[in-house]
Amino acid sequence: MTQTLRTSAFPIIDISGNASERGLQYGSKAQQYILQGIANYKSSFAEEGISWAQACQTASSFIPRLKKEESALFIEIEGIAQGAGVNTEEILALNCRTEILYGQNKEVNSPTDGCTGAIALPSASASGKVLHGQNWDWQDECAETSIVLRITPDKGPKLLIHTEAGILARCGINSEGIALTGNFLKCDRDNQPGGIPIPFVRRKILSQNNYSAAIRIALSSPKSFSTNLMLSHCSGEAVNLETTPGETFWLQPENGLLVHANHFESYGALAKVKDEGLKVASCSLHRARRVREALSANIGDLNIEHFISAFSDKFDNPNGVCAEPDQGPGGDTSSTVATILLDASLGKMWIAPRPYDTHTYTEYSLTD
Repeated sequence: MTQTLRTSAFPIIDISGNASERGLQYGSKAQQYILQGIANYKSSFAEEGISWAQACQTASSFIPRLKKEESALFIEIEGIAQGAGVNTEEILALNCRTEILYGQNKEVNSPTDGCTGAIALPSASASGKVLHGQNWDWQDECAETSIVLRITPDKGPKLLIHTEAGILARCGINSEGIALTGNFLKCDRDNQPGGIPIPFVRRKILSQNNYSAAIRIALSSPKSFSTNLMLSHCSGEAVNLETTPGETFWLQPENGLLVHANHFESYGALAKVKDEGLKVASCSLHRARRVREALSANIGDLNIEHFISAFSDKFDNPNGVCAEPDQGPGGDTSSTVATILLDASLGKMWIAPRPYDTHTYTEYSLTD
């Protein structure tokens, strides 16, 4: 099938106000992308033997807990659905895609929400500033449904978030200097009851007024599935959190540098959990090492161009750091959907859609 690749900028959507107002604005302004995302996931889930009705049923099972414990964000979800003209369960299904794909099918057969991320502290950078970025690997068609949200809530910091349309958050920065990226992880503890979908956790992290509070949210939020969270603060801090249901393991920067892909690296995790994600993301082993070595060669003099170069590495394609499209066993085509570079000190992000092909970085700002 021939497809036209989008190399133009992801659209930026401004929303503001309380939870209900934000949701309505989000849903109405991003409607075309949300509807396309729903159509894509209907097809994707079907390839895994999951009907859309089953997906929505799985999503709806989270409603009682979300209403009780995450009421404001659930109200926003309801507003998104109303604004987009779809059912609340359908928006929730987008936010629960991990639980849907990997909850009913415990074996990971489809392309994973991969990613290779890196953070350099001021001591490692030429500018004396924190550098933070990642490649986001997932289904290639998500380049057509991704957006940038600029959120001015009625209370709390302003947010600049890159995400799939209809989803609360994927990665981003806030006006208090916090930056967040995330990577897929899977272990033998996954598929536990009682967690909340990870987009809720990410959105809560980015809604905090200080770095310690953001880490506390990452540590304390209940999770049904593992995920890796890379947090930084523009004043010169960073941490990597390998989270699993019930326990979190951490990695601190070494020589001012943090790099992580899609396998567990902390000694605690290696001693306690069985890494299941490597079954389909064995390339994580060389992706993490190659980015770490490329950046380590320039410690003390790192700049954004070094990050771009490291994230452009195509060794072992389509299993490289910058992955060209590859059809997985379920029929989905996976790739590096975007490269995202963050500077919370400036309140800016630079994003290149489909960086494996001809691409352009577009700047997004917390200010208009």
